[in-house]
Amino acid sequence: MAVFNRILVPVDGSSGAMKALEKAIGLQRITDAEILVLCVFKHHSLREASLSMVRPGRLDLPDDALKEYATDIAMSAKQYISDHDVPKERLRAFVKGGRPASTIVQFARQRECDLIVVGAQGTTDEASVLLGSVAHRVAGAAHCPVLVV
Repeated sequence: MAVFNRILVPVDGSSGAMKALEKAIGLQRITDAEILVLCVFKHHSLREASLSMVRPGRLDLPDDALKEYATDIAMSAKQYISDHDVPKERLRAFVKGGRPASTIVQFARQRECDLIVVGAQGTTDEASVLLGSVAHRVAGAAHCPVLVV
């Protein structure tokens, strides 16, 4: 039995997420674990969309745009990992809407991940913060080990 069978790597397009991807690639080579890439976008309620400064023709447009952007990030991360000789059958990418930390933890539990590799700082964190709030929340709530890179 391998030490890790399924590694979750949450990505947001940040340099911290890239470091997490690189670490996950190294771990995959050692363990032959499956890598799951997850990009979470913040879901906007219809009320939030209706209050936007931009008046879209459809009220679900902010979610559509965010989901498309998240899909681009997830697919780019998947391609990056694939370009580093991780077999395609050991790699999957997902996009979910919701609060990042809770969505990551819930996804990891549902998919029976035995490790989460997360960047210390994502796209929304201040440069002066040592540990990003999402990484901190994930590390505190996850059912499995969390490697903060």
